[in-house]
Amino acid sequence: MSADDASPKTIGQKAWIAARFVLFGLIGFWVMLGFTVAFALRVFDHDQHTVSSFLSLPLAVVGAVMMLYGVGEWGRWAYLWVFLSIPISLCFCLCVPGAENSEESPVIFAALAAFFTYAGVQIYYGHRVREETVEDDRIP
Repeated sequence: MSADDASPKTIGQKAWIAARFVLFGLIGFWVMLGFTVAFALRVFDHDQHTVSSFLSLPLAVVGAVMMLYGVGEWGRWAYLWVFLSIPISLCFCLCVPGAENSEESPVIFAALAAFFTYAGVQIYYGHRVREETVEDDRIP
C-alpha cells in the first residue's frame, strides 16, 4: 500500500477523521482522566462523595478505548497500555513520599511512563511486522 492509498481522499473522510478525533479521542482522554482522579480520590483520600471505585476503573478503561478509536488505532490493543500508563503512573506518584508537594513530579511521572510505554509498543508492533514479512516471503 502506498502513502497515497492510506491518506483520505475526500473532504468527507477528512472531516470524519477530525470529528472522530474530537468526539472519541479528546472526550475519551477526559473521561479516562476524570474517572482515574475519581478512583484516586476514593481510594487514597476515602472521599465518599465521588463515584464508586468499582465503577470508576471500568469507566477509565472505556475512556482509553474511546481514545484508541479516536486516534485511528482500533484493533492495535497494545496501545491501550500507552493510554493507561498515564493514570497508572499518576497513582504510583501518589505513593512516592514527597511527590505530592512537587508540581512537576506528576507531569514527569506521566510523561516518562507514556514515553517508555509507547517505545515498547512500537518495538512490539515493529517486531510483529517483521515476523509477518518473513512469513510472507517464505510462502511460495
